[in-house]
Amino acid sequence: MSDFERYGWEPDGSRQEGPTPPTPVKTEETGSTGLALVAGLVAAIVGGVAWGLISKHTDYEVGVVAWGIGFLCGFAVERAAGGRRSADLQAIAIVTALLGVLLGKYLGFAFAVQEAQQGLPNTTGLLSGEMFTLFRENLSEVFGLFDLLWTGLAVASAWYALRPEAPDAETVPAPAPTVTSLPESFPEPFVTPSEAEPVAASEPERHSRNPVDRLTRGLPHGWRVTIDWVVTIVGAIAIVLAIKAWVVNPYRIPSSSMEPTLHCARPANGCEARFSDRVLANRFIYRFRSPRRGEIVVFDTPPAVETAGCGEAGSTFVKRIIGLPGDTVRIARRDGAVSVNGRRLSEPYAVPAPRGLPARSWHVPSGQYFVLGDNRPSSCDSRVWGYVPRDDLIGPVTSTYWPAQRASTGLIVVVVLIALAALVVYLVRRIRRPQGWRSGEPTAPPT
Repeated sequence: MSDFERYGWEPDGSRQEGPTPPTPVKTEETGSTGLALVAGLVAAIVGGVAWGLISKHTDYEVGVVAWGIGFLCGFAVERAAGGRRSADLQAIAIVTALLGVLLGKYLGFAFAVQEAQQGLPNTTGLLSGEMFTLFRENLSEVFGLFDLLWTGLAVASAWYALRPEAPDAETVPAPAPTVTSLPESFPEPFVTPSEAEPVAASEPERHSRNPVDRLTRGLPHGWRVTIDWVVTIVGAIAIVLAIKAWVVNPYRIPSSSMEPTLHCARPANGCEARFSDRVLANRFIYRFRSPRRGEIVVFDTPPAVETAGCGEAGSTFVKRIIGLPGDTVRIARRDGAVSVNGRRLSEPYAVPAPRGLPARSWHVPSGQYFVLGDNRPSSCDSRVWGYVPRDDLIGPVTSTYWPAQRASTGLIVVVVLIALAALVVYLVRRIRRPQGWRSGEPTAPPT
């Protein structure tokens, strides 16, 4: 440090001044909290009604729509608040998103009840007190594990869309330094080469590798955020539909034909549990191997099922494979025991058929499968309507995921491993990289 700097002088003869702190400039806020609340409620109603209509007209509940409801509520609240983001607006978006999800689930449930009551003299009204009571009593069954996951994503989307941001502070330029005359005896100020300020190297401009960011670079910020969210939601819907179509799909056990292995909900006839089991079926494994005897499978029902009065053709059943192509299946008259190719099967899982029924036998044709329910007295299966073609088999049941207390151990292990993997990835990304790792600048060797 030179003598000039030691006594508080700059080399050019000016007095050193302390740095002037930036003065934040408040931006003018538009919109209101009340208008944001109204916009959130309208978005929740629109999203909930749309979800209910999708369930009604497609007979397929697309759970990812719940995620879209969360995003829609967050976007509507932000626009109504004039782009303002705060904790109170986050609360409004989250509450309205939950209301939208609840409305969508209620409408889907109500439409399903009315469809089941078609042909009856008295049907339950869509907004009647009886329908509300039925919905409240079946909440635990209506909201399965996947529904809870999509609801969590809806809440996260509403929260993220309105997360508070630090205001951009506009700095006021520092005043010019005050020049004070030096005494005649004071030496002429000079700057040595070692004291000259180094010129800071300009940091290279960084560009996003996200193709969406590249395509929307010239658009306003609001449009870029909207397009990014739309692409994210559409991509999530496509991934979910692809997984459900080709990898794994959830199913609910509606009847007692598989008791006591898989439970259905009371008060249905023969059901033992309070809630129906929900299972996952592997949709791709039969592309690589043949079905095996003893597997519980999900399959599309052949036309003979409707002819026998056991259900609608094209619906899905869950049964156990007993006879493979070419097998001879026989059910004994004395105790209802099942034998295949002359060998009696050990079936500790099955409720045997009533005694005294006539003995029967079937020879399974090529490309067909003989299936039975574990609850033989109340199962409508191959004994009634015949065989299941190979092409109608969807896949084997791999695990039970709901109710939580009946979740399969394997599924729990998979979920835990996925959570641990996500945690490891997060921790790795939090590790501090050496300076210059992005721009390719040389880094100092470790000491």
